[in-house]
Amino acid sequence: MRFRTLIFILAVMAVVSFLGLLFFGFEGGFGGRGRGMGMETMQPFWLALFVVPLVVAIVVLGYALIFPEFSEEKSKSSSAPAIEKEEPALDAVLRVLNDDEKKVIDTLVAEGGTMLQKDIRWKTGLSRVKTHRILFRLAKRGIVSAEKHYNTNKIELADWLRKEKKKI
Repeated sequence: MRFRTLIFILAVMAVVSFLGLLFFGFEGGFGGRGRGMGMETMQPFWLALFVVPLVVAIVVLGYALIFPEFSEEKSKSSSAPAIEKEEPALDAVLRVLNDDEKKVIDTLVAEGGTMLQKDIRWKTGLSRVKTHRILFRLAKRGIVSAEKHYNTNKIELADWLRKEKKKI
């Protein structure tokens, strides 16, 4: 439940409660203008229409005060995506790719991050057009880069995805 939803619920409950109180008073609830004229049957309805929303509004307000995680500042800060520190960038990228894109990236990684497009086609077993379309989508996302190389393209894995060997 968000903070704005909470405010909306409280406002609706306050309006309904006010209307219930208004009609309860007009129907003879507080001194009997309508008593004796057959209005006794409507009196509990208007009383309930006054009391129930008021109780709900008080409970929701009390809950919001006891559990302050409904505040807008906290919901804005908690809505930021959590970045896992332990996970390498390549693993994160592989999780969002489809099977053919994963196959292409795995092939590139196995060959050191640089290959010719025609070699990627042969290693993955994909058609020429399908390989081109996959590489185009990956280049558009910034995962690979393509550079013209004679009759084909030289495909390189993005620098931020290359696994750098740590020297010990």
